Amino acid sequence: MVSLGSFREQPIGTVLTGLIPERIREYRPSIVFCACAFTLVCSLLLGGGGLLSGAILELLAIAPLLVALGSLAELPIWQTNSRTDAYWVLAFCFALAALPLIQLVPLPPLIWTHLPGRAEIVKIFDLLGGSMPWMPISVWPHATWLSFLSLLPPMAIFLAAIQLGYRERRMLTLVIIAVGAISVFIGLTQVAQGPTSALRFYTITNNTEAVGFFANRNHFAALLYTVLLFTAVWAIDVAFNSGSWRDVRSFERSSIVALTAAFLLFVVLIAGEAMARSRAGLALTIVALLAIFALAFTDRRQKPGASPSKLLVAAVIFGIILSAQFAVYRIFDRFATDPLANARIVFAHNTTAAARAFMPFGSGLGTFVPVYAMFERPVDTLANIYANHAHDDFLEIWLDTGVMGLLLLCAFLVWWGFAGVKLWRRPSPDLSAFDCTLARAATIAIGLLLAHSFVDFPMRTEAIMAIFAVSCALLIEPLRAAEPGTRVAAEPSRDVARRRQPPKPLATTVSSSSTPGSPEVPMLERGGLPPRPQAGGRWGEEIDWPDEWQNAAGQKPPGDSGGGSETND
Repeated sequence: MVSLGSFREQPIGTVLTGLIPERIREYRPSIVFCACAFTLVCSLLLGGGGLLSGAILELLAIAPLLVALGSLAELPIWQTNSRTDAYWVLAFCFALAALPLIQLVPLPPLIWTHLPGRAEIVKIFDLLGGSMPWMPISVWPHATWLSFLSLLPPMAIFLAAIQLGYRERRMLTLVIIAVGAISVFIGLTQVAQGPTSALRFYTITNNTEAVGFFANRNHFAALLYTVLLFTAVWAIDVAFNSGSWRDVRSFERSSIVALTAAFLLFVVLIAGEAMARSRAGLALTIVALLAIFALAFTDRRQKPGASPSKLLVAAVIFGIILSAQFAVYRIFDRFATDPLANARIVFAHNTTAAARAFMPFGSGLGTFVPVYAMFERPVDTLANIYANHAHDDFLEIWLDTGVMGLLLLCAFLVWWGFAGVKLWRRPSPDLSAFDCTLARAATIAIGLLLAHSFVDFPMRTEAIMAIFAVSCALLIEPLRAAEPGTRVAAEPSRDVARRRQPPKPLATTVSSSSTPGSPEVPMLERGGLPPRPQAGGRWGEEIDWPDEWQNAAGQKPPGDSGGGSETND
């Protein structure tokens, strides 16, 4: 039986033998990449906020997660330069997955009745009469179990992405850009068709804004500014590889097509952000645009004539002009009125009170709705407003997980800070300029999503968690050997190594001019002497000597005393 980990470095065509030509098989993606990309695409399409679509996504993520874990189990992490980082990263993932499971462990009444925040629950059981049942830390185990299942897709993406080489990581960002571009066109069509558009995939949604594959405009905006960062990395690379901008005639046709595609995608993403009308999204998009120029100016490929900033400035100006033609009045109206402007302050106040009451263990992941209702005052209730989240992920994490969640959050922030400082100030000289810029863009994407989480809950959706998982993986050195020319050199497979071996020297035959009719003597194409024999071998035994030089008994040519036979004079 073949284990899942044995497929770690095997391309997908090895399994489907004969379906792909041999010339293409060497460049096809690995199974781990296919599992990661499949989960990523499913997350971006199905992880927009629906319960049914989320359940389907979690079911589809089981197989990719098993592939990633099986590959990781047979990975010689201790032989890589990043073994220390790998241990800490895997330990953090284990702790993150174990947290909701710990909250689901049943506890005897003697313990759980004395936990903070359980007094009201104890009173309810006293009124009902009977004995106290065993209960876990979570006050709503069903919601906590669903929260654990929601970790399956991002965990599968992250554990697979940290094993990918730099080339496949670039391809992964192209997958994000492609799905993001499709989402923009879906969103613009939603605005054009109005509130009754058939492309609005969720019943509870923002009917007048572009939401793409999401139910909430804020989450759609979070997707767009992260996609904008990854698109900028490719646009910078295209600009540097296009040659000098002072001589347009030197441009190749492929460079012109790539520059045009990058320019149009930039404009479309900015226009989609404006159509979403998310105030936090627009503010963070401005920050993302400033960070994009920082990426361009700090790129190590700076050279005379190559100016990616010109492309970026032109795309930003054109995108703003296009957005102003269609969305400026809608944006002003969005900033003028916001029914949640005061509600967010109320949510934060009541969530803080609930978090203090349930310290230090928390109320359980996913239990915000019933716990918040316990602390919501009648004066704080708003008509037609349903508090499904705290609109501040940090406060909600505090409420749900208590001290354990805060410690994990602090550990992540410390790791992200050190990784960001290293990439921006002291990047590895062995890391290519493109991959360095891509990792820097990932640090910015993580920072923007964390900032967005102060006023909303973007990472409560599977799609944004998938983007977040990819961004975190880009900051970690690949755990397996990467392709040649990257940080870690790869050891080619036997078939590839055999094809890459230089051919043996061809022997040519020349006739001896001194003795007519003598047999033709083999000569090397470059020099007249054969190579030095390997250890344990004899000189000249690798040469294809003529048959005339051997007697009927199969003796060796003159001068070769090996084999124990006499030679003919």
